[in-house]
Amino acid sequence: MRLFPLKIISLLLLYSISPATSASPLQEGFEAYSAGRYEQALKLWLPLARSNEVSQDNADAMYNIGLLYMKGKGVKQDYKLAKKWFKRAAFYGSADAAYNLGVMYMSQKFGYPSKKDALYWWTEAAKQGHTDSQYNLGVLLAFGRGSKADPKAALSWWYKAAVKGHKQAAQALAEAYQKGLFGLKKDKKLADYWQKRAK
Repeated sequence: MRLFPLKIISLLLLYSISPATSASPLQEGFEAYSAGRYEQALKLWLPLARSNEVSQDNADAMYNIGLLYMKGKGVKQDYKLAKKWFKRAAFYGSADAAYNLGVMYMSQKFGYPSKKDALYWWTEAAKQGHTDSQYNLGVLLAFGRGSKADPKAALSWWYKAAVKGHKQAAQALAEAYQKGLFGLKKDKKLADYWQKRAK
């Protein structure tokens, strides 16, 4: 694997609806979704999503509705509405929603690519410990995409993701130590260490 350019992880969390742990409208919606009853899931999630109460259930309901619009499940596919729901969920603290916004901005789902917007949303998710966002943020910062290059910050984000088991981040660190990239000195021991973590 070559480091230049690192590949942005662009797997949307489209297949990862947020379930609740106990019987609740969120859980009932998840069960309806799992059974292919998408309209019923939407009806169960909407009251939670429209509530002004700040809770994890509300954020998860907003996120799940965003996924319905993103995938066109039970509703007409609509990226603008997906964006609206993801933004609301991200505002309520959903790192997954912030991550998906970053991916959507990078993949032109809104009609234009915006590395600057992707950088913003991945930063929001990365601060909450979202490892794919930490890795992707590192890629943007390493190569100056969406902002001025900041190799030190890139290495920091890759390290945060790698210690949590993110294989691409560990690979990026291995290659950086192996080749002496981003201001690092070549270090075979550290390169080997991160290479093992990448497997």
